[in-house]
Amino acid sequence: MLQQDTQPAAAGKLLSVAVAAYNGESTLAKALDSCLTAGAERLEVLVVNDGSTDGTARLARQYVQRRPDVFRLIDQKNGGYGSAVTAALHAAQGRYFRTLDCDDWFDPQALASLLKQLEHCTADVVMTNYRTVQNGLVRRTFDVCAGRQAGCVYSFEDLGGAPLDLEIHGMTFRTQVLHAAGISLPHRRSYTDMAYTFLGLAAAQTLVFYPLPLYHYRLGRDGQSVSLASYQKHFDDYVEVTRLILDRADALPAGAKGDLLRARARDIAQYGIELLLRFPAGGGIRAQLRRYDGMLRSQHPAVASRMKNKNTRLLRATGYACYPLMQWWAKRKTHAQTTRRGPWKPTNPSRS
Repeated sequence: MLQQDTQPAAAGKLLSVAVAAYNGESTLAKALDSCLTAGAERLEVLVVNDGSTDGTARLARQYVQRRPDVFRLIDQKNGGYGSAVTAALHAAQGRYFRTLDCDDWFDPQALASLLKQLEHCTADVVMTNYRTVQNGLVRRTFDVCAGRQAGCVYSFEDLGGAPLDLEIHGMTFRTQVLHAAGISLPHRRSYTDMAYTFLGLAAAQTLVFYPLPLYHYRLGRDGQSVSLASYQKHFDDYVEVTRLILDRADALPAGAKGDLLRARARDIAQYGIELLLRFPAGGGIRAQLRRYDGMLRSQHPAVASRMKNKNTRLLRATGYACYPLMQWWAKRKTHAQTTRRGPWKPTNPSRS
């Protein structure tokens, strides 16, 4: 049962921002402060307190009291990231909708510029750039908008099959599109951000690009869900989200959008195999690998047939007999990467 602490936001909001917050007291202020930019009165920031046991809710209420025209608080029992985003989406009144993790932040100037662009925007998806930050330093800027004309509305066919960054940090959706798609994300599961972006893109028809360095994604957090240990602990979650994505991919019609999203679904499915190869040996990993790939091939053959990287081909060709050697090689490669570059970070599943 959801509890909303504030009155509904005023009409005329351009953008609803969903801030899923679980025990985020130490970082939430930075995230919320980054929303207080020029034109903030056109924002609706929905802080979803997902059953926190620290001072997250208390801190959020302070922002609601200071700027009730901007901030709203939704209290709910702990249901995980997907549950929090779904709750915010159901409550959203802004013309557009996007997410902001409680330990990340916006560039305020970029946000102000985006709000101006949204005043006359008609596209279903708004693409912006994002940065990764570690220890206060920008590690990399992802130029999502490279090669696109700023402000030009594209169809998927117009993109001509060119690569497209499909990470959640670079996407803002028209709220009506998400509502019409009936998006409801799994509760108590990790990696639901992949399903959110996939289902949103599957429902969209048009895109626009604004080369603004909007989103700042913090790296190096304890317990971060993209660590190898977290992937192993929550691999069942990864499988469930992958199946949800594959079900939607199978229903997509032929055409540019279908090809783009089926390639994304293939990469996500393939990434599961790469993860299993990197998990420590033992514990029935080879049997798990067989079950996972068997599920893909029997239930989603169209996507499984597109998985043609060398690891998958070798595993299938040898009936998984080569698993011990491949697992040893993956462990050796991971160790080398860790020694040279710091903690191993898996390849983004949105890239082949």
